Amino acid sequence: MPATRRHLLTAPIGLGLPFIRRAAAARRSLTFAAFGRLFQDMYEPAIVAPFVAARPDTEVFWYAIPSSMQALATLRRQRERPEIDVVLLDVGTAWAATSEGLLEPLTAGSLPILADLDPGALFANIAGPAVFTEPLVMLFDTTKGEPPPFWKLLWGRLEEREIAVPAPPDPIGIAFAVVAGRLFSGGDVPRMLQGGIAAIAQLGPRIVTWDPRPDVYHFVAEGNARYGVGWNMMAQIHADRMAGRLGVAFPEEGTISRIVTINLVKGARQPEAARQFIAHALGPDAQKTMVERMYLGPVNAKALYLESALLRTANTPARVARAMPVDWIMVNGLRDPIVKYWREVVPSTG
Repeated sequence: MPATRRHLLTAPIGLGLPFIRRAAAARRSLTFAAFGRLFQDMYEPAIVAPFVAARPDTEVFWYAIPSSMQALATLRRQRERPEIDVVLLDVGTAWAATSEGLLEPLTAGSLPILADLDPGALFANIAGPAVFTEPLVMLFDTTKGEPPPFWKLLWGRLEEREIAVPAPPDPIGIAFAVVAGRLFSGGDVPRMLQGGIAAIAQLGPRIVTWDPRPDVYHFVAEGNARYGVGWNMMAQIHADRMAGRLGVAFPEEGTISRIVTINLVKGARQPEAARQFIAHALGPDAQKTMVERMYLGPVNAKALYLESALLRTANTPARVARAMPVDWIMVNGLRDPIVKYWREVVPSTG
């Protein structure tokens, strides 16, 4: 899917044309590269629109990217003449972009809001902080049973074909390999991942498809599979929209969460506006809105959230205590071997 840009707000209407031209010329155009589709549909009005409304001199263009890896490829192409000012990247890709000198390091001196973040949101070798976390969750068809309490339930009743999982290079498949590795294997990250993929290979007789269409959320909700695996925001929002057919479960063994960072592109055309936008996205009001409308994990330690919304994230005390550790930087570096080994050992038919 090609990247797209959407102009969020236009000049005021109902005024004379000369005024509109002068206003447009005086405004700063900030380009924000982030995930498209449902994420854009939710984040743009909830987070970006209030930023623009408070700053009449600034407009924001949304540059939709399908994945962090594609965002990294775009940053590499634009190294000499960046068109993007602010970019969202998962933490492993952000480490690579920082190492390549594509991002401007942010400090508490240049961005005071960093002092309000949880310590775990800041990384020594990554330019930008985390802006949200998001867990991997189990999906289930509510018409076919109760919420599954354990990941290991997926490995039961091998004679029943009832599971849908997107295979790598889809990030969901890679994350599921990490979870399986934590459940059934051990050792260093490469050995853990190898054990996880071997465990997933045993699921072959239970798999309906490794390529659920249009996505795993609709596939389960439409009755094509009893169980699935996906990211929490998409799962929660689709669960609200699908008349109770799609269920979301946080397994008792715990889960992993992806970490998404917000970054200032090195050589950005609008560095001041970019810092203002990053500070806004990390601020307590934006973080509160993000949790309550999108069910993403917060990083601002001073923000307050509705308990009912937090219960639909992995950030309750009990779930945090059960969180599975994951070195996303190392996992990202092993992405190609993960895909290769998966294709070698996991049955392609389901």
